[in-house]
Amino acid sequence: MIAFLSIYAYTAEMDAGDVDQGWTAAQKTTWYTLSQGSRLLPLTWFQALEQPDNNDPFLLRSHTEKYRYLTDATANPTPLPVGFAVDVQDDRRLSEITRLRWKKNQSSREPWVGMNCAACHTNEITYHDVTVRIEGAPTLADFQGYMKSLDKALRATKENPEKFDRFAKRVLRQDDAPESRAMLTSALGKLVDWQTRVERANETDIEYGFGRLDAFGHIFNKILLRTEGAQQPFNPADAPVSYPFLWNIHQHKKVQWNGIAENKPLGNSLDIGALGRNVGEVIGVFADLTLLKPGPAFNGYPNSARVQNLLALEKQLSTLKPPKWPQAFPAINPDGWSAGKVLFEKHCWKCHQVLKRDDLKTSIRKEMSPLWGADAVETDPWMACNAYTYRANSGLLYSTPKNFFIGAGRKYGKTEDVADLLATAVIGSIYYRKDELAKYAVNVRSVLLMTDQFNLRKDEARPEQNDSALTLETPPTLFQGKAERLQHCMDEKTSPLLAYKARPLTGIWATPPYLHNGSVASLYDLLLPPTQRPPVFDVGTREFDPQRVGFVTNASDPGYRSAKSSADNTFLYQTSVVGNSNGGHDYGNAQLTDAERWALVEYMKAVGAERVGNDIRQ
Repeated sequence: MIAFLSIYAYTAEMDAGDVDQGWTAAQKTTWYTLSQGSRLLPLTWFQALEQPDNNDPFLLRSHTEKYRYLTDATANPTPLPVGFAVDVQDDRRLSEITRLRWKKNQSSREPWVGMNCAACHTNEITYHDVTVRIEGAPTLADFQGYMKSLDKALRATKENPEKFDRFAKRVLRQDDAPESRAMLTSALGKLVDWQTRVERANETDIEYGFGRLDAFGHIFNKILLRTEGAQQPFNPADAPVSYPFLWNIHQHKKVQWNGIAENKPLGNSLDIGALGRNVGEVIGVFADLTLLKPGPAFNGYPNSARVQNLLALEKQLSTLKPPKWPQAFPAINPDGWSAGKVLFEKHCWKCHQVLKRDDLKTSIRKEMSPLWGADAVETDPWMACNAYTYRANSGLLYSTPKNFFIGAGRKYGKTEDVADLLATAVIGSIYYRKDELAKYAVNVRSVLLMTDQFNLRKDEARPEQNDSALTLETPPTLFQGKAERLQHCMDEKTSPLLAYKARPLTGIWATPPYLHNGSVASLYDLLLPPTQRPPVFDVGTREFDPQRVGFVTNASDPGYRSAKSSADNTFLYQTSVVGNSNGGHDYGNAQLTDAERWALVEYMKAVGAERVGNDIRQ
């Protein structure tokens, strides 16, 4: 790993706006480069790959930034994006998807590239000539667009002889010989075939745009690809959400927008709940995984997840402070802040616990807001509804105990909730790498049975499944359309998982757009009645509007708009699209005066701060 750290060159001087998150330059480098076991494609392939429609390198800085992935300031014109980590491990027990051989006498430890946490949870905000790097913030990246471009580039390389010739020369170098070229052709074909299957599984008409991803949809479908269920009915990845911010995450009992995962610290620095959540995440972003039938799965599911690294990244996150409002931004108005504090304590604190910026210890109370009924949040239901309703063939996991271990829960039938299949895959994956937990001196089987990850808790009400009428070639009866899925969720509205989690808003200023699906451009817009919120707005610029608190849009004051912000705002967010609703989170917004809205905005620039004279001390 150390050999590849020079790919990145983080420099502290790039942070012209100090947000004081408590990490050293070395910790930031670890955050950007430590592998979590994600394996998207070989490093030499990535470095040799051209863009799909021209001969320029795919890693050319301007191409990376087109999709809003970050690059650090280096002399290298084709650096890996921030959070694209190099993974080096013995691949002999991995699947053929990442156990590719493309040259004679190839090592079993070829470097691959994948994503780590930083790719999706690091962002930059600009204000005039000041650039602010925010660690743990939601990325502005267009994952969907980037992956489509990458898949297109791989296919073009496979199909265009001239592209392939240039690619082969760069990849093989001194090993460029007919036999190695034949091996490279075969290996490239295998990767293209796999990426095509992934792309088809996640196919949806909805464009995510910048800063959003249907993470659960992608993770669920990755599990279904690995189950090898015949005629597997993949579920549309059609509920994109914003990436959650990560500061204070270790203080939560429940995490994810719908609270489907739990932190479960064991008192010996091992949080088995966080590990389960993170293994589930890396499965979704390119970890290698081989699911097995009961019996062969006795020792777990072979996989590439780096358990120790995941634990190290999670531990480092526990030291990350929320970002403070930078001094380079317009100063916070102390009287407006004080007035907003009074309003926040009156209207908001019951759901949004107030934490000081340096409070990294206080437990955060669990606040789940139901989608419907009394005190409902009434925001877009699709992320929670999809996670609750998606079912599929169990495939290789048929007859596997729900909690993986023999005697641990009912055995799977032929049709199951995908969330349950994911939980089993996570437990089996961690158990396979149990040696990495040896230093914690725990009974791995026992602690894994405590994880309770991704649990829909439907078992109590589930009738015994009659498998006699089903075969593995028969797809299960699924909800055929969105209307039917939504009706099912409304019929089951008492489920605690048909809800979204409220959280403290310390540092919220650095996380636009707002609501779980990124449907509201600014904090000011969020305080309007839903019918008055912008039905469309542009996304893509990093330019910040410190007045409305969000990225610059056409609604921003002309003093904050620029030719660059207009040029960068290339995606039109339309709230009329199913899954993009900006409704809900309305707790008497119409009763607020405009002055009160502006006061609340001012306070949310520094939630949990203190006023001393006219100084807002964060």
